[in-house]
Amino acid sequence: MKIKVNYDFTQQELVGETDVFEITEGTGLGELLRIIDARIVETGKNKGIETTYKTTLINDQLNGCVVFINGSAPENMLDHELHDGDAVEFVYGFCGG
Repeated sequence: MKIKVNYDFTQQELVGETDVFEITEGTGLGELLRIIDARIVETGKNKGIETTYKTTLINDQLNGCVVFINGSAPENMLDHELHDGDAVEFVYGFCGG
């Protein structure tokens, strides 16, 4: 099945604005996020860019971002089962003054 991912500005220098992942039926959001993080870290190494605040997870917890699937934040986020055609978006919150 195909899942579209829209990256936040924080991640775009590494992976671009959007991606389409082909994953197996029954894959949960947490598994997709681990795949995305591996790509972010590998690209960061290749480009010499620090990725600590660009990954989606830290110790299997969201890393300062909100994840929306088809415009909504699901309950049991990391266990949420994805479906063909889902769109995943990331939004990172930053404090400022």
